[in-house]
Amino acid sequence: MDRSPSVASRVERRIVRRPGRAFTFADFADLPASAVAPALSRLTKAGTIRRARKGVYYAPRRTVLGEVPFDPIEVGRAASAVPVYPAGLSAASMLGLTTQVPARAELVVEGRRTTAPGAVELKSRHGTRRADLTAPEAALLEVLRDLDRFTDLSPTDTVERLEVVVRSPESRRRLLRAAGGEPPRVRAMVGALAEHAGASESELRRLRSSLNPTSRFEFGPLKELSAAKGWRAR
Repeated sequence: MDRSPSVASRVERRIVRRPGRAFTFADFADLPASAVAPALSRLTKAGTIRRARKGVYYAPRRTVLGEVPFDPIEVGRAASAVPVYPAGLSAASMLGLTTQVPARAELVVEGRRTTAPGAVELKSRHGTRRADLTAPEAALLEVLRDLDRFTDLSPTDTVERLEVVVRSPESRRRLLRAAGGEPPRVRAMVGALAEHAGASESELRRLRSSLNPTSRFEFGPLKELSAAKGWRAR
């Protein structure tokens, strides 16, 4: 007698072991597609999983306070099949710069545009170097594009919130590398923040040399940084 687990039970086990994770049919490519589809349909009807959008499912996380809503970043990742990062007010909220909540979660996807769940707005970026960044690190690069608009805090408190992201040497290394794919103004602001957080001149040299020595940039709330003028702040 064949005692191997059925496709349905394997699908269910794979999903419920990872609450909060979003899944697509690609996550079950090793199983017969003709059996995966009805298994997902049955689990959805039973309330074991939720359907975020066509072809994207997630296993809800449950706490004593009830079910936790799906993470739009996770669902956006599954929907686009490429890394996604917070943008706009979603990025600012993640970094503690604002208490405003966008009507739709704002996310960035590298390269091509793609459809997204109704609760998510996807924006496209091209030529960035964010592949190995954490979500807060990528969020920092996004808010620096329009910091005046995205922070509700004083300049001092804004600096304190952003400095947390660049405090560790590992985060600075990733951000200084990724900044090379950002607009010049963002590069300059990342350099000033990294220097403020303790980066050495050898760490900063490549990013500094990428800036036109005659250019000047609006730093907004970051213009009070001690390193700002050295990074072409007006």
